[in-house]
Amino acid sequence: MNTVNRRSILTGSLAVASLAATSRLRSTLAQDSQTDGAGLGGQIGETATAFLVVLSDANLQTATYSFDDPERTFWHWTATTSVPRQGLRFGDMTESQQTAALTLLRSSLSEDGYEKSLNIMALQSELGRDPEEFYVTVFGNPAEDSLWGWRFEGHHLSLHLTIEGDQVTPYPFFLGAWPTEASTGLRAMDREEAAARELTTSLDPERRAAAIFEPDALGTHITQNAVSVEPLDSVGISASEFTTAQRAMLDEVLDTYLGVLPENLAIQARDQISAAGLASVMFGWSGSLSPLERHYYRIQSPTFLLEFDNSRNGATHIHSVWRDFSRDFGGYR
Repeated sequence: MNTVNRRSILTGSLAVASLAATSRLRSTLAQDSQTDGAGLGGQIGETATAFLVVLSDANLQTATYSFDDPERTFWHWTATTSVPRQGLRFGDMTESQQTAALTLLRSSLSEDGYEKSLNIMALQSELGRDPEEFYVTVFGNPAEDSLWGWRFEGHHLSLHLTIEGDQVTPYPFFLGAWPTEASTGLRAMDREEAAARELTTSLDPERRAAAIFEPDALGTHITQNAVSVEPLDSVGISASEFTTAQRAMLDEVLDTYLGVLPENLAIQARDQISAAGLASVMFGWSGSLSPLERHYYRIQSPTFLLEFDNSRNGATHIHSVWRDFSRDFGGYR
């Protein structure tokens, strides 16, 4: 199962830099130096190597798998009481290991994405669950392999990155929140819901009627945790029918999700959407347009699918997922 060992990490090409990588890259990331995309895969590889270096041999056996292990494409968003996780549990790490794990997470996301991830983790306390019940798993050896990946996953947060050289593919990614507003006032996923509702209510009666559809049943996102997905039924309204202001609202929804990614990856995704053409982007809403009442929406083009569901626990329980039809798990499935 495992292909990484302490000897290969310590003698790998990144080993000399790895012990200093955590502090150095934290400073680099704070300055948001990844915007041009140069070397992003290498930067993530350095932080992954720095994480693996501080693990014990037993930790390495728990945290690492080969890239082609079936575990790489298994994913879920439920609590570990329902779906046991593989990987090294964040709560079982030492302080230095946790620091290295969080640096790896931060190197793989934007500052907004990193903060959102921490907020989703913090919401576990509202449910009486352990906010450290999250798992880090590395697939392949980032110090030696040109193709590798890693996963950060737990209840309501599932992030998967595939790295091939300097190319990084961050799909699929799942974001969830329950409750939608914590007792502290924290709202981990406020605009993901509100911006889409504002877009729908801004439509004139005819276009709003076209945008609203009836699903088979509200309850969760349709694609669940499938390894790969095909486009769903085309429902709703084409973005080509939106006014300029409504297109800006749609952009806000998309950017709120893509904004969790490093800037260059978000730009790549937006360029791909633009290349497919505005007319090919479909927006559909189902359920109530009132807050705290069950609803669902999805945005789909020939290249991607975004599903958002908030239909349980008095519409205070969000599930959302971004899928790329050809590039989920780097296209290696």
